[in-house]
Amino acid sequence: MNREKIRQREFPVAKNVIYLNHAGVAPIPVSAKRAGVEQLREYANYGALNPRGWKDISDRGRFLFAKLIGSSPEEVAFVKNTSEGISFIAGGFPWSEGSNVVTTAYEFPANLYPWLALREKGVEVRMVQPEEGRVPADKIFAAVDRKTILISISSVEFINGFRHDLARIGDFCRKRGIFFFVDAIQSLGVIPMDVEEYNIDFLAADGHKWLLSIEGIGCLFVSRRVMDMIRPIEYGWHSVKNRFDFERIDFTLDDTAKKFEAGSLNALSIAVFNRSLELIQDLGVTAIYSEVKKLIDYLFLTTEPSWEVITPREEMERSGIFTFIVPDTDPQVLWKKLLEKKVVVSPRGGGIRVSPHFYNTVEEIDVFFERLRESLREIA
Repeated sequence: MNREKIRQREFPVAKNVIYLNHAGVAPIPVSAKRAGVEQLREYANYGALNPRGWKDISDRGRFLFAKLIGSSPEEVAFVKNTSEGISFIAGGFPWSEGSNVVTTAYEFPANLYPWLALREKGVEVRMVQPEEGRVPADKIFAAVDRKTILISISSVEFINGFRHDLARIGDFCRKRGIFFFVDAIQSLGVIPMDVEEYNIDFLAADGHKWLLSIEGIGCLFVSRRVMDMIRPIEYGWHSVKNRFDFERIDFTLDDTAKKFEAGSLNALSIAVFNRSLELIQDLGVTAIYSEVKKLIDYLFLTTEPSWEVITPREEMERSGIFTFIVPDTDPQVLWKKLLEKKVVVSPRGGGIRVSPHFYNTVEEIDVFFERLRESLREIA
């Protein structure tokens, strides 16, 4: 990977700021921006001259996302965001009163609120508490009983980057007939994913973090094994098999994940998304993680001993997120000071969360620490 060449060509953000917030909202590559501009130009100059052009764009996007996670395109639906994808499964699953869902208390709200809403249907939600920033798989398994229908976790926890053992949890679920949902927004694009290998039934993620795309577009994976079990919670002309036969009413739902797409798709955002996915796959997720791992290792090595690192130190529990606490310092105040110095990170877990991508450098990490220390002196 020629990181410097890609950095110069695709990421002008690096000339303007120290950008270390890919677990929050990522900057988009120049080529992805260009894909969006070209799609707008098509709309402006030709309108609907090519009325099926959006279908080609969406077909390409399904293929790219499916390739990224190891599924088939027929198992992929476009969604606005991760929350929508999770809600489609929570709302469309045939729940029975008295059943339960197991998740963790460490989740981002997107992977909690749709399940908590099931309380109205008599479904219990069990939230496993973390232990020193980790949620051991055995503790998740201990929360399961014969009424557990589904386990839902984030592949990587957003606060400190703890990475779950998806293979082990998926194997546990498959052997016990429990469904497995993964919120993959904090790993797709930086850590390899294989839904078949991990026995994942459902997965959702949108593109504005590690996938280097824009907000408002993402995908939902629903395994063929369980496709017929999930009913859409919204319907429209695109939900049915004969979607282009507008003048004949035939409410036969599509037998692929397209049944979850009620109406016209956001072809503009998908065009941007596609180019970001192409870039990620051209580079290779394994190669990307190799570069990110070097930066995370460097953060571990160069963080001051007096600062409390809350990111797990075990290599298999790490991701692209590094979070640390500066004692006796308000993280919100420190974060705002860093923004003033054109350093973009996030306040999380009572400290500062740093999330570099492959194009970042150790030199940027050094500048980050320099400006962090300047900020600490200013707020002392």
